[in-house]
Amino acid sequence: MNALKAIFAKLNCAAALLLVLGAPSWAWACPTCKDGLSDNYVSAYAFSILFMMIVPYVLLGGFFLYIVVCYLRRPAAERKELSADELTDIALKKAKQGIPTQPPAFD
Repeated sequence: MNALKAIFAKLNCAAALLLVLGAPSWAWACPTCKDGLSDNYVSAYAFSILFMMIVPYVLLGGFFLYIVVCYLRRPAAERKELSADELTDIALKKAKQGIPTQPPAFD
């Protein structure tokens, strides 16, 4: 399994290196600076605005995907639905240890 992870890590590094070396114009950090050297200010600002609009959705989608993958990696026995009796037993064990099982109620 470790050998497979090492291979995927090397492939990811190689792909990133090829992407940066293969398209150096994509590696510029600021589209305004890159296109600002020419008379193409409008497209530079439009690209930077589109980038800023897309990044939050990509981050949220990545976070959601991470949660789903972590959930699906768990064995099926751990993902099963618990009965009310099992949940009660777990809550009582946590209560004996002093671990709160519910958020405090605000009146």
